[in-house]
Amino acid sequence: MKVHKINFSVFTSMVAKVRFKRAFLLTSVFMAIIFLWPACNSDDIGENYYTFTGETVGQYIKNRPESYSEFTHILDTTGVMGLLNAYGDYTCFLPDNEAMIRFYQSEGKNNLGDFSVDALQKIAFDHIIKNFVITTDDFVEGFLTKQTMSGRYVDVGISSDESGLVYTINTHSEITERDIEVHNGVIHSINEVLSPTDNTLVEAISRDENFSLFFEALVATGLDQEISLIKDESYVPDPEYVAMENANTIYNYARVRVPRERKYGFTALMESNATYAKNDIHNLDDLKAYAKNVYDTMYPGDASITDVTNRKNSLNRFVAYHLINKKLPMRLFIEKYDNTGMNYASTGETHSVKVVDMFEYIETLCPNTLLEVRTLRTTNEYNIFNMISESGPAIRLTDNFDNDALNGVYHEIDNILVYDANVERMLSTKRLRMDVASFFPELVNNNIRIGNSLIGGGLFSERWFLPNGYVDRINASATTEVHYFNADDRFMDYQGDELFLLGLYDFEITTLPIPPGTYEVRFGYQPTHLRGVAQLYWDGVPTGIPLDLRLYANDPDIGYEYPGTDARDPDGFENDKAMRNRGYMKGPASYTVIEEWWYSGASARMSEDVLRRILGIYTFNEYSTHTFSVKAVKSGEFMFDYLEFVPLEVLEYEDIY
Repeated sequence: MKVHKINFSVFTSMVAKVRFKRAFLLTSVFMAIIFLWPACNSDDIGENYYTFTGETVGQYIKNRPESYSEFTHILDTTGVMGLLNAYGDYTCFLPDNEAMIRFYQSEGKNNLGDFSVDALQKIAFDHIIKNFVITTDDFVEGFLTKQTMSGRYVDVGISSDESGLVYTINTHSEITERDIEVHNGVIHSINEVLSPTDNTLVEAISRDENFSLFFEALVATGLDQEISLIKDESYVPDPEYVAMENANTIYNYARVRVPRERKYGFTALMESNATYAKNDIHNLDDLKAYAKNVYDTMYPGDASITDVTNRKNSLNRFVAYHLINKKLPMRLFIEKYDNTGMNYASTGETHSVKVVDMFEYIETLCPNTLLEVRTLRTTNEYNIFNMISESGPAIRLTDNFDNDALNGVYHEIDNILVYDANVERMLSTKRLRMDVASFFPELVNNNIRIGNSLIGGGLFSERWFLPNGYVDRINASATTEVHYFNADDRFMDYQGDELFLLGLYDFEITTLPIPPGTYEVRFGYQPTHLRGVAQLYWDGVPTGIPLDLRLYANDPDIGYEYPGTDARDPDGFENDKAMRNRGYMKGPASYTVIEEWWYSGASARMSEDVLRRILGIYTFNEYSTHTFSVKAVKSGEFMFDYLEFVPLEVLEYEDIY
């Protein structure tokens, strides 16, 4: 019997508030019980579990030839049927026979015998999501965050009629029977075959007449070539970790994973022809003049560059600022990171403490520029781009979002997007908190950043082994093992995720470009007794004495006091000052832990298991990237949660969040 959802209330009173450092053995015992529990024979286990029919996904399909014989033939011909009869978790969008016949006709074929085996396998893979059970309770409008086996996102539309909710997939296919729960997954019957486009992002934009002027500029600048990559064909996954993944290995309470591919991805934020017309831009010359007015003011030293293919030319900068080297469906700009939580759909529990706005920072293809994406709690909005103030101008997506392509996605925006003095001033006068995963496009493009905990169906998060060279912004020695834990309910981490090092590590990342200014730079982490000691470096220069990651916040050398325990300091502000004098800060009050296995507290600020180390005060004379490096001084684990860049003028009035 395969159990997909487990109610841990039986254990909560004994385990919830016992931190890992004090109760490793006790937690291990309960984990062992959990591993053994699913070995029972009964499929009727109560309301907190799925109830299974006894059929696998493959058996369900094969046992109903009157409805699904055509798709059965595809699965048998390609060998995919064996996969769907195997142990695991699968979501299958299942086209009926009538849908298959219409698909053959639309492709100019008579039957499946007219397709190659490779083409049939792609059809099968387009309809299957592996490792995740996704019911309609998990659906939201827009792309699902997990890709199909063919590496494509499934686009969900939700509407209603007199009979209730109506779910459409990839615009044209309606779910006719939903949430059919079987032994190894869930099935949604659909009335049209899913056939995602094979067009690249550039090809997809070229076919959309609403964006013909932007496309003309894209080609004129040569930036269409910059967003044409699809996959790194030279990448070969580590066979040791492939074997561990195939064996469903659990290591340190997480599923071991290794990237099977190294795909590229891109996003285009584009104004329509109609939006340009409202701004008196009707042709390429008008757009050149508009771009020149903005970017020659920002970069006066480059005003004489007339070659539009030069990356410092004003039109080139204009177009490039609309392009991102991550494939970002609408919900992956920021919404999913704000809503990390395995049971978010049913409970609303997230790592984010939603009393203040969350911000995400994205590098564009315009050299040394950032794009800010934020929430706006006052209006319950996501995807607010470059808002100058709480009530000031901003860019938003229109209803024309999530236009999919083989190697990217494009969205329409409601006004003209530029990087000007107002945007730079906004970015350089606020605290910039950057989650570790935000530095690495590869984690989004290969479906690594959004993990198992966002869509129900599993206890464990995913622990991804990142081979040397896989992530461009990471430079690690041969003795360094780099791992990434995606969002886990049991971590007291910002956005729930973390980078994790093992071995005699010597590790360096390149940051996103930071605006000019003088900043206090901070490193966010969790101490545990399993950590080691590391020397930290900023731009190659040591940042004081080595950091002992084994010391909890209440160690005398750090001096954390739980806010409220001292009547003379009810808010903990005086203790904040004392900690700062020692080079440390409490965690922010903006995030928390969901499942109190190892960590507890209403927020990271209210936990002695979360710290920020102040790396120093640094002046950046120009917009540029920087390096953050760590070298092992004493063996043990190293974890990396986020970096903060705080302008000096902000320190005086910085909040606790």
